Amino acid sequence: MISLILLVMFIVLGFIFPQVLNPLPDSWDIVLVIILLFGSFFAALFSKKGLLKVITLVVSSIGILGLVVIIIYSIAMMIFGSFGS
Repeated sequence: MISLILLVMFIVLGFIFPQVLNPLPDSWDIVLVIILLFGSFFAALFSKKGLLKVITLVVSSIGILGLVVIIIYSIAMMIFGSFGS
């Protein structure tokens, strides 16, 4: 249940109402969204519930996978330069 609440907060703050995070500095809002994503992932990972665990784990795993892809892409751009030019 906690992981589902964290995941819903991540989706709401990250995508539906991002203007809520506008008063925070840029680094703080990114850190807050990443902490919510990791929190929902690890809470679902160590949960003992059945279907709710699977749903939350799948959705938060997609978010974690997207985060890893963005990190790899940004590291690759730092090493190899801009891909589009």
